[in-house]
This record gives sequence, structure tokens and C-alpha cells, in this order.
Amino acid sequence: MRKAFVLAFKEIEIGPCLSLQSVCQDGYSVSQSPVAGLDTSEVLSRLNKHQPLISADGNYQNEILKSVFNIGLKTTKAKPLWITPNSIRPRSSVSQEKGSTVFGTPDSTLHRQFARLLNKDVKYILNFANKFGLLKRHDVHNLVFRNPATGQQVQMGESLLWWHEEIIDLASCLKLWDMILSKDKGLKDIILWHRDGIVIRLDSGDIQLVNRANMNLLTRWTRGDVRGPALYYLSLELNKRLANSLTPRITEFKKQEVYFYPDTLLSAIWLMFLLEINGCTRLLRCCVCGDYFNALDPRARFCSTRCRMRNYRKSTARKSKRRR
Repeated sequence: MRKAFVLAFKEIEIGPCLSLQSVCQDGYSVSQSPVAGLDTSEVLSRLNKHQPLISADGNYQNEILKSVFNIGLKTTKAKPLWITPNSIRPRSSVSQEKGSTVFGTPDSTLHRQFARLLNKDVKYILNFANKFGLLKRHDVHNLVFRNPATGQQVQMGESLLWWHEEIIDLASCLKLWDMILSKDKGLKDIILWHRDGIVIRLDSGDIQLVNRANMNLLTRWTRGDVRGPALYYLSLELNKRLANSLTPRITEFKKQEVYFYPDTLLSAIWLMFLLEINGCTRLLRCCVCGDYFNALDPRARFCSTRCRMRNYRKSTARKSKRRR
């Protein structure tokens, strides 16, 4: 019989996915309208021309409305905010070498950078958007609007509340993964076994992982196991986030290398998380600045020469102080 072909993920390179993102050259700002300078009703009218936002049964609570107009997400009395591009002019061509989001480069920590926006001020989120662009959850964010007063063309923005939701979801998964790596005993307070299944208690809320509908999953683990259910939950989240969002390509046929191009920045973020779990990247935290970096050298402790020299000067100063 012919042997089945199996592709090992550790042999897969990651293409320059940042070249697929449209980063606004003029930067991003916070607006009270989905499109800067336009009234919300005007934006809604334009969206309905391209993609009806009302379902057949008249229900407004669909996914697009939730992400664009915060219906069902608005938790405060204040007006919801959006991160809006200042124009439609894209930044000049993104380098596909050092500095781009490719396998083995500093931006393999993209998911860690995104998760660190948790509990940060909006200016930090804007800095992330100015560097990488919008997350692009829906095609509706690619629509171009023209301001009748100024004639300037701008694109649809993204809900700041939705950015916060995505950051919380990823940060919860990363916290769970870090606890698995460190064999944290606190996992028993997150993975809760009970008579009818397993519940995972995360910052975003309690999730019923196993219930009476899928009780057969309990045979995979011994009762009280926390690592197995935690990894199972992470696999479910990654599979859901990356479904239909990666495009495989072969760019150099001689080497027969497979490249995976994420379709959106959000899928690129979750892909970097997948690479960390799979072992394609080995992320460590710098002993000096606290930033994560991909440690290609197993002896590495610092993210850069600058941090290494800073640590050297501090240790030298401590030694001289002891001598005195």
C-alpha cells in the first residue's frame, strides 16, 4: 500500500502575513462614529446597501451588528468608541525580512504583545493598531466611505469594546497555557470537576467544557486531571479561531516549503499562539525589560544586546558595591 502523506507542522514556515494587512499610513484615532466624520445613521444606511444588517426574521442581534454597532456589547451609558483609520492610504510595502511577522522573527511574539494590552489605556491599543493595523473580523470593515464635506475617503473602524473582548479572550488562554507550562497548582481552582462534567473558570466567565451531552470525553482523563482538560479547551479555541482563516501556498517549489498566510491580523495573532503551543517557537521573558522573545539559543536570557549589557552593568555595579 502507498504510504499516507503526513505534513509535520514543525517543518511549515510562516509567510509574511503582515504584507496582507493594510496599515493606515496616516494612523488611527478614537471616534464616536464607526467612520470618522460621518453620522452613525449615514454609516448604517451605507452598510445596508452592501450587506443587509437585518436578518430575515427582523432580528437585529446578528454578528455584524454586534461587532460594528455594539448592540448587545454596550455595558456603559457612555457612547461606544471605535478605532477608525484616518484615511485609506496604506503604509508603504512592509518588509518581508527582519521585523515582519514571519517564522523565527521578533514578531512571533505578536500574540503576547496583543495580550499585554489587557487593562491598558486606549493609547496603547492605538499604538498596536498603528504598528499592525485593524484586526479585520468582518469584510464590512473594508468598505470605503467618502466624507461629503471634505471629500476625504476613510474606511470603517472597529469597535473598541470588541477589541477589549478579543484581548480578554486571548489573555485568558495565554494565562491558562502559562499555568500548564509551569505546572501551577492553581489549575485545580480553574479546572473544576463535578458530578455532571467539567467547568473551566476563566476571567471571561465560567465555561461548561464537559456536560451530559459529551460525557464520553471523561474517559480521556482520570478524574481530577487538570492538564488534559485545559489542553483540550485550548485546542477547541485555536481550531475555532483559525477555521477558514489560513491560506496555504508553496512559494519555492524546489525546497517544497509550505507557507501559511493568515487572512487577517486576528488570525495571525492566534496562529502565533498555535506555534508557541506546538513548539515551533520558544518564547521566554527577558530578565531585564520583561518583553517576550523567541529564544533560538537555549542559553538565551535576554531579548537583545541592549538588555544583556544593561544586566551586565547592573551586576558589575552590585559587585563593586559589595567590595566597597
